[in-house]
Amino acid sequence: MGRPKHPRKELETLLKEAEIKAWRVVKGSKYFKMYCPCAEQHWTTVHLTPSDPNYERNLRGLLRRETCWEARP
Repeated sequence: MGRPKHPRKELETLLKEAEIKAWRVVKGSKYFKMYCPCAEQHWTTVHLTPSDPNYERNLRGLLRRETCWEARP
C-alpha cells in the first residue's frame, strides 16, 4: 500500500516529485517528512495545513538552497 495523499494538490505534486527523485516520504500526524537518499542525509517536513499562501514556493526554495534537490534527476 502507498502513502496517503496530501490534501493540497500543489504539495502532493511536490511529494510525488520527491519520490521520483528517490526521496523517502513518510506520513506523520501533522506533516509529511521527506528524507534524501544522499550520504548527507538531508530531510525536511511538509505540513498538512500550512497557513502561508506561499508555503510551496518557499519550501521549494529551501530544498534548492539547503539540500541536494537539484542534483537528482
